[in-house]
Amino acid sequence: MTKLKIDSPFFRWMGRLGDVAVLNLLWLLASLPVVTLGASTAALYHVARKMALGEPCRVGHDFVRGLRQNGKQGTAVWLLLLAGGALAVADLMIGLHTPGSFGSLCRGIGLVLCALWLVLFVHLFPLMARYDYPLRQLFATALALGVRKLSITLTGLLLIGWFPLLMVESVEVAVYLFPFWLLLGGGVTALVVSTLYAPVFQQLECEKEER
Repeated sequence: MTKLKIDSPFFRWMGRLGDVAVLNLLWLLASLPVVTLGASTAALYHVARKMALGEPCRVGHDFVRGLRQNGKQGTAVWLLLLAGGALAVADLMIGLHTPGSFGSLCRGIGLVLCALWLVLFVHLFPLMARYDYPLRQLFATALALGVRKLSITLTGLLLIGWFPLLMVESVEVAVYLFPFWLLLGGGVTALVVSTLYAPVFQQLECEKEER
């Protein structure tokens, strides 16, 4: 009977899965006050980036370090996103309850703001985990990459949105999959997006050196 070696691909894969689960749990706990979601997501991507690049990583230690390094900016970004999201929802609600051209205008503005919100949410936190940009540059770069790197944008949106959409389509299936989403959802999303971002960081740094 063949024995599995501790350093075999299977055990390495299981170890990585365990790290992702721990990271996801830390992110969920740190996000519970809601207002801290930006800081916790910045820390989530701080650890996920190291995992994606194969760098030495201690999940708990590096998560706390990410909170300390990016917590203030992460909170500021999240508060700005909340304000933008509230404005988008308000425009949509006004548009849905107002007839005529003004209502159509409000709906159009609301939809555009929602699209911008989603694009920014996908790209802001990976960038924050890698670069110490001021807020204006951070938002501008995230928006530019959201358009230039559509594969990352669409993948991020799919990973973020599949479970809420599933809840709308089939509550029974969503309830069945909820434990798996709760265990791994945020961690897997951050790891996949960070993996896709690795060549983007190289490209950005090459462009910076050429200037």
